[in-house]
Amino acid sequence: MRANIIGGVLGVAFMAVGCGAPIETQEPESAMSTREDALPACNGQAYERAFYSDASMTNQVGGWECWCGSSSAYIWGRTTSFSEYLYINECRVQP
Repeated sequence: MRANIIGGVLGVAFMAVGCGAPIETQEPESAMSTREDALPACNGQAYERAFYSDASMTNQVGGWECWCGSSSAYIWGRTTSFSEYLYINECRVQP
């Protein structure tokens, strides 16, 4: 009698946890693999903007650079909310 009760409890426990088999879930494809954001526009300026990992602004983790004649910035690394412009110059309009 006791063996039947233990067997029944173990049977219910195995069914509840799926006997240890991995649960198959289908995750949606990451949109980051196909995402293309627009590059920042230079808007007639030459500048360098640095992005830092934290508010101490000592560890640069990314940057944007624009040169006169460029329509969009060259970007590298990552952007954060901690940034500063290292320089900004207005570009002369060519006649």
